[in-house]
Amino acid sequence: MAFDLKRVPLIKPIQMETSMNLIKKRQMDRLAKLNKQKGAHKSEAKGGNAKPKAASKLRKNMQKKAEVKVVDTPADSSGSDGSEADLNNLKDDVSDLENRVDDAESEIQAIKEMLDDESDFVGNPELETHKQMLVGLMDEVTSVEDIEERAPYKAEAIKRLEDFVNGFVSSGARYPNIVAVWVMIWLFDLKDIGRAMPLALHLVSQKIQLMPGRFNSNIATFVCDQVYDWAKAQLDAHKSSGPYLEQLMEAMEAEKWELNKVVKGKMYVIYGKHLDALAEYEPALNAYETAMDINPHAGAKKRIRELQAKLKV
Repeated sequence: MAFDLKRVPLIKPIQMETSMNLIKKRQMDRLAKLNKQKGAHKSEAKGGNAKPKAASKLRKNMQKKAEVKVVDTPADSSGSDGSEADLNNLKDDVSDLENRVDDAESEIQAIKEMLDDESDFVGNPELETHKQMLVGLMDEVTSVEDIEERAPYKAEAIKRLEDFVNGFVSSGARYPNIVAVWVMIWLFDLKDIGRAMPLALHLVSQKIQLMPGRFNSNIATFVCDQVYDWAKAQLDAHKSSGPYLEQLMEAMEAEKWELNKVVKGKMYVIYGKHLDALAEYEPALNAYETAMDINPHAGAKKRIRELQAKLKV
């Protein structure tokens, strides 16, 4: 929902400073009450331990833009009726503005909940528009009960969102983008590794992207798990993993991805297995040894001994 603050009627300077103070106090009291209600609701949902959430960036920005400077001039009894009318008009304008802020915040919160979006970033009209589009597309995807039959719906959703996501990547923009994250997830679901990998590597490199709340991992771990499963399937089918597995390994080390030792260790093991299958024994041995250094339970001890005997090292 877009707002045009220029359309809010201009307010004439008011000579009654005390009245303006009452309006500002009313605004602050209303915000405090709203925040207290939100905090109480969240506390009740989480067992009473949650802290009230601060006013959103959108509300703060709207408040700043809605502030009216008071001209401190001597009171004139003859203009009291006009001042009272101006005051009433101002109250109506403030109330209307607050209602529109409440509506916007409610809509944004509803969209975030549907997308499992844990980002607090708001204020980008293009992003918010595509979030709303994503909500509709997700409804279409999830309306299909059979997960396997969702593939064409995911492909269509990607098609609808790809221009926005490609523009986000090519522009070098850097902000939390749940739309791009969901497109990446769907590309991996479709096993479209050629399109998933460039986007995934870009999102991980930004170090600010969050996975939807339903995923119990960070984005780097998610990408590793997806590539591991794909590379293992390639190996079982006697197919190459190039160049995508190698690209991930290079980025993982160069950018120091946040991974636990189990995930990082298994990536070196699968990389070693692919090198092993290509008879690149020395690099494979190095990969296996690195895996065991990271995680002693990575499961490469036997192959390390075999390659050491083959290479006589």
